[in-house]
Amino acid sequence: MKMLLRRLALALAAFAGIGAMAEVKDGTTFWLGTVPKELVAERRMGESVSFSLEENASTGFKWEVEYNTNECTVVLKHRGGDKGATCGAPGLLDVAVTSRIRTPARVDFRYRRPWEKDVEPWKALRLVVNSASEEKIGEPPIRCAL
Repeated sequence: MKMLLRRLALALAAFAGIGAMAEVKDGTTFWLGTVPKELVAERRMGESVSFSLEENASTGFKWEVEYNTNECTVVLKHRGGDKGATCGAPGLLDVAVTSRIRTPARVDFRYRRPWEKDVEPWKALRLVVNSASEEKIGEPPIRCAL
């Protein structure tokens, strides 16, 4: 019931145009027009969440990532859209985040040109990886009475 209410709240927020938060599923690709302001994932400590973000390095725009190395490990891989590509050719940033703590780990993404430090980023995204108990993920535990 709690999960159903959470999903309903997310759907209503998105419909109202204030969809600032979304749950991330592994393998999801977020195109620039669909990047939410916040992504949330529930994983056990040591498990990864992975997704892709569209970027366009051929025009200078790339995702900058900021995080606390004590909270999580972040692995980034740029695909396509290199500076040698046709101007405007899109690429993808593959992201894998592994939580190292039991409390929420935060990763901030900013889509901007690296040399434009005094300019607001074109897009901003925060990923929050919440620690999930054994009972929240996967199959329910087997309980037996003795």
